[in-house]
Amino acid sequence: MNIGLVDQEISVLIVDDSKAICEVLKAMLEDFGIRHVHCCYNGEDAYHRIEADPAAFDAIFLDLHMEGMDGLELMNKLNGLRYRGGIVVMSGLEKKILDFTLEVISNYNLRILGSAEKPLEKTLIAFMVKRIKNYRPQISRHEKVLKRREVYEAIKSNRVVTYFQPKISAIDNSLVGLEALVRLDIDKIGIIPPNAFLPVAEKFELIEALTDATLNSALPQFKKFRDQLNLDCHLALNLSPLQLHNNFLPENLSEYLSRYQVAQENIILEITENHAIREDNQLKNLNRLRIHGYRLSLDDYGAGFTNLRQLKNLPFNEIKLDAQLVEGIHTDKVLQIIVKSIREMTKAMGLKLVAEGLSDSRDLVTIADIGVDIYQGYLFCRPKPMDELLRWYPVWEKTINSDKMVNSRGE
Repeated sequence: MNIGLVDQEISVLIVDDSKAICEVLKAMLEDFGIRHVHCCYNGEDAYHRIEADPAAFDAIFLDLHMEGMDGLELMNKLNGLRYRGGIVVMSGLEKKILDFTLEVISNYNLRILGSAEKPLEKTLIAFMVKRIKNYRPQISRHEKVLKRREVYEAIKSNRVVTYFQPKISAIDNSLVGLEALVRLDIDKIGIIPPNAFLPVAEKFELIEALTDATLNSALPQFKKFRDQLNLDCHLALNLSPLQLHNNFLPENLSEYLSRYQVAQENIILEITENHAIREDNQLKNLNRLRIHGYRLSLDDYGAGFTNLRQLKNLPFNEIKLDAQLVEGIHTDKVLQIIVKSIREMTKAMGLKLVAEGLSDSRDLVTIADIGVDIYQGYLFCRPKPMDELLRWYPVWEKTINSDKMVNSRGE
């Protein structure tokens, strides 16, 4: 049974001292479309294999309890190798040990995809395969990847389109903000999603022009939304870490806000984690944005390069959990431990915590129990053009007001 979750290029390493478990898991992975599955039966062999080529494996299924080098020590060494693939922790150990393990590795730069409890269940492995695919973003065979000239022409001819997705208060379900999400409208093709052109824009230094076009599209529509509905909400705008090399970034942003009469306090700048923020010039300009009064959000936290220890030294106001830390959290103890740890840290640092990618009500219940400040995801509203969003909002407002009335009667 090949459910077509991944293509044949994805490579996975299983590390477990039980050959029987390795064989069972390998068969499951092959059933779900992964053709390149390798096994190591101890931590030492696995380490040397990964050391020889840290990019050889897209994900590792790693048992914690092994003779010799155990899973925790191997993860420590993988951190030293800057391993960037995903890790699925396998364990049949008690929760207290698992809690301690996650506390130790919370300061590592590792991508923990979640946990698989033993005995392994096929439905859970299928879900982990989906996570591996999502952490290794690929363009579908049927999806067009734009060329440099096409991206350039789309920007030049004002074919940049902005969609908006609401950010919802975890306290009262009110709308607290919108995230602006860029698309391109290409003749004879239609609306093109960002994964088909953002890497191209970054590679060929078109990201600044794309951002300028996005600001010209998003800011007047946001002002219309606020004015028409008389709402006090913010607009989140995405920036690439590459743009932090621009020493004129704060001034350029302020010029656009002044042009469209949008107050600076109504803007949040979301910095994505697709590139590391480590160079002195980037850190300087990140701080300059805060000095100039901009609120900053670290987007897709947990998918990239920033750990909790580094977070303490960065000037963010808000952290957005990567969707892969949210999806399926109601059944995943490791994800629950990770998100609880992040929640405790952000609360201690006075940072807002946003859970994005919410599409399952069961995950929402778990996230609500852990406690975040803001929700975002298909469960509330898909990204929409502004005209559709203006039609959506009265329906949403009526729904939450009805819920409040029901709750007040119940009390």
